Amino acid sequence: MGPVRAYPLALPVLAVLGLIISAWSLNPDDPNVCSHWESYAVTVQESYAHPFDQIYYTRCTDILNWFKCTRHRTSYKTAYRRGVRTMYRRRSQCCPGYFESGDLCVHSQFYSEFNYENPL
Repeated sequence: MGPVRAYPLALPVLAVLGLIISAWSLNPDDPNVCSHWESYAVTVQESYAHPFDQIYYTRCTDILNWFKCTRHRTSYKTAYRRGVRTMYRRRSQCCPGYFESGDLCVHSQFYSEFNYENPL
């Protein structure tokens, strides 16, 4: 028996719902909309100079080592590591005394009068 596709329209439906939900954003120019800064963490890959010991040989007067001396120097190569950066974004929310209803901020008095499911 082959693979069964249970929900062939699930992906398009989710895409449309995502567009509808993203269209429901509060207007920052509305006088009842307040904003605040929110921090969030982002994982990034960053490069850095990783030191390593490099061995090289030079001519010298050491007869026991056939006039060859070992020297060390610190060199650097580019390496990568994951880091966490704190980023900031402005978030909109209804001011105190107002509640979000779709893409509008409604005063709590009007919200309780028209919301029959959850009166305040």
